[in-house]
Amino acid sequence: MPTTEALLFGRRRVRAVGLVVGFAGAVTLALVAAFAAESADVTAASALTDRLLPLLVFYAPGPLAAAGAYARCGGPACLAVGVIPAVVLGGFVLLGTVVGVPGVNGGNPAIGDVTVSFAAIGLSSAFVGYCAGVTGVLGADLLGFGSDDGDGEGGDEDDGKSREDE
Repeated sequence: MPTTEALLFGRRRVRAVGLVVGFAGAVTLALVAAFAAESADVTAASALTDRLLPLLVFYAPGPLAAAGAYARCGGPACLAVGVIPAVVLGGFVLLGTVVGVPGVNGGNPAIGDVTVSFAAIGLSSAFVGYCAGVTGVLGADLLGFGSDDGDGEGGDEDDGKSREDE
C-alpha cells in the first residue's frame, strides 16, 4: 500500500514542487526568449526557439510526468506538468495585453482556443507519461529493483517519519 499511496499522492513534495516550478520556469524562459528573438529579429535565436519551444510545449510533459511518477512525486504534480504550457501561454498573453506589449494580442478570440488546445495536448501527454511511470515503478517493484517508497531508507524524506511510525 505505501507504493500505491506514494504513486497517487506523492511522497516527495519538495521534488514534486521542484518538478512543477522548474518546468514552469523553463517554459516561461523559452517563451520570453522566443518573443524577444522574434521582436529583435535575431534569426539565429529565432531558429533555436522555433525548435525549443515546441519541444517544451508538446513533447516534454510526457517524459517529465513519467520521471515524476517514477520519483514518486504523485499524480497531481505529474498532471500539473501537462497544463503548465497552457497556463504560461495564457499568463504571457494576459500580462502582455494588460501592460500593452506590442505584438501580444489578447483580444484575439483564437488565443483562447490555442490555450485550451495546449492544455488538452499537454494533459493527455502527461497522463500517458504518468501511466508509463507508474507501470515502470510497479514493474521494478515486482522484479525487486525498487523499494516501497523509493528513498532507500524506508522513510519519508519530507517529514522524517520512519515506516514504523506510520
